[in-house]
Amino acid sequence: MRIALVLGSGGARGYAHIGVIEELKKRGHEIVAISGTSMGAIIGGLEAAGNLDEFTTWATGLTQLDVLRLYDLTLSQPGMIKADRIFGAIGKMIDHVNIEDLPIPFTAVATDIVNYREVWFQRGSLEMAMRASSALPTFITPVVINGRLLADGGLLNPVPVEPTTAVPSELTVAVSLTGRPNRVRPISVPLDTDEDRETLSERLRRGMAGLIDVGVFKRGEESDDDSSEAAESVSNGVEPTSSESAELNSRKAPPLYEVGRLPEDLNTMSVVNMSLETMQSLIERYRAAAHPANVTITIPTSVSGTLDFHKAAQVIEVGRELAVKTLDEAEL
Repeated sequence: MRIALVLGSGGARGYAHIGVIEELKKRGHEIVAISGTSMGAIIGGLEAAGNLDEFTTWATGLTQLDVLRLYDLTLSQPGMIKADRIFGAIGKMIDHVNIEDLPIPFTAVATDIVNYREVWFQRGSLEMAMRASSALPTFITPVVINGRLLADGGLLNPVPVEPTTAVPSELTVAVSLTGRPNRVRPISVPLDTDEDRETLSERLRRGMAGLIDVGVFKRGEESDDDSSEAAESVSNGVEPTSSESAELNSRKAPPLYEVGRLPEDLNTMSVVNMSLETMQSLIERYRAAAHPANVTITIPTSVSGTLDFHKAAQVIEVGRELAVKTLDEAEL
């Protein structure tokens, strides 16, 4: 089957894209178009260039110390690392090819953070397109290309389905890296269903389900059996006894807010990552409502941390397992 492949953003969880690609190929599917954001742009670009196997061998051999050595730390630029070493290594693998020369049509998505616009790379340096698309705020410094200040594409389009629509294909398969922790949400949507005929507003309402939690601001059960009985007696015109009244007065409603302690392992980078993941999850649902993929493979955020780039082998295997599960359910 001719597959348009969409690869989402999510840092080191993007290694799961490799497992998905390997499983699609194993089943005999042909990937005819690829679009990607952030790590999805890197993995997608390498696959489009025919160098994903070389990258996989390199990435699975990285130790935590190796990853740290690749980080060219900087204090003078707006980001923790410049990422020149990382993309220098990737550039050698792809032989500094241009996107228009790739055998598979490819789009990398970045964000113009000055003009609040999405930017699609479909021509020019593949290496530079990957670099712009994956410039994670606070971690990797943004880049300036043609006068535009560009950062991670996941800020506006975490799972970019739209760029693949121009290429004829039989099915669109998307890989999302923002699944809720410890929860796998594989989705398979047939091409012609009642769901496809839903209005955009209906899709948005359904996609927003579970994102808004008003329960955190509700009081707990404010009455037990005894107080309910006392309240019922009053409503029936029967005054409670003096002992019942004293007991009711002594009871206090639970507090509206219960403030707890911060987790001991929580740090600034964790808060930034969690905030970005929360934002991207919401944006992803909105955009998926307007441009749904036929099949979505969802990788939970608990699979790895955003910066756990030394865990390639484990994350690739998770991607493969979830691809098997979702593709089997979709009968692909």
